[in-house]
Amino acid sequence: MTDYFVGIDIGGTKVALCLGDAQGNIIFSRRMKTSSLGRADEGLPKIVILIEKLLHDYSLELKHIRSIGLACPGPLSIKEGMLITPPNLPGWHYTPIVSYLHTRLNLPIFMNNDANAGALAEWKFGSAKHVDHLIYLTMSTGMGGGIVINGKLLTGPTNTAGEVGHFVLDPDGAKCPCGQRGCLEVYCGGGNIARMLQDMINGGAKTKILDEAQALEKVDMKSLIMAVKRKDHLATKVWKDYIEKLAQGIGTLLMVLNPDAIILGTIAVQTQELIMQPLLAALPRFAWKIPLAHCFIGASRLGDKIGELGALALAIEGGSSYHDSPSTN
Repeated sequence: MTDYFVGIDIGGTKVALCLGDAQGNIIFSRRMKTSSLGRADEGLPKIVILIEKLLHDYSLELKHIRSIGLACPGPLSIKEGMLITPPNLPGWHYTPIVSYLHTRLNLPIFMNNDANAGALAEWKFGSAKHVDHLIYLTMSTGMGGGIVINGKLLTGPTNTAGEVGHFVLDPDGAKCPCGQRGCLEVYCGGGNIARMLQDMINGGAKTKILDEAQALEKVDMKSLIMAVKRKDHLATKVWKDYIEKLAQGIGTLLMVLNPDAIILGTIAVQTQELIMQPLLAALPRFAWKIPLAHCFIGASRLGDKIGELGALALAIEGGSSYHDSPSTN
């Protein structure tokens, strides 16, 4: 009998659920806005209902599912199966999500943060498949990172390895939702950039960004990118600053970890050469020639399925690379 796996990817903007097989083929999937879940006490029962409906639509029962992979925003505790204080999910702080789902569904559930799940998906299914040392950057609402060393996810004793979005580039910089100042995510997280642009426009800045968004509250990375393509002065300056900070962050990773590949997520996938050409041109200011020349740096080829594939990869790999979760004791 074919083994089926369920992947659940909970992000700052969307939640994606999928049914897949051991080869990473997505058989059926469904997405919804994260905001529609509400707080954890409302959202957890909704996730269970969505899983049951997903299986019903494909004429399967829970007994046909081998395991569930759960990709969530950090920080989290893999050992306790708990979300701790995810900056982009304030209503989900200290949520024992694994034990809840295991109690309701009675299936093995393997959790990791969304960036680590993305790194595992890239390592299993992506353009840098099975390289020894890989780094994946989510580049979405936030700036998460996942690190594979010698073919294994690096999680660290407190499950915070790879939190590259929160190393500090400027201690006097703007405050990050994590509580620190001047984090990489402040300068390169899509959510923070959107808020910064909204403040600038609200303060009187003239820009085609607002024309693209059509409403202040809809100003986001997409409208910024469209304005950059129209050579808008403010958008071009913000984009240049974005590239500079991204190069600084990636340069640090190159010098510390000397990876074989650095795979870039959502924003790089959406912008391609608009980001890659200036980024590669800026990197020699932040990293030595030899590690830079060795490393493949490019946008993910897994596209907008990276969330689902990351969650599936967690389910397929099971507990082999991680601390035990409560569901596997």
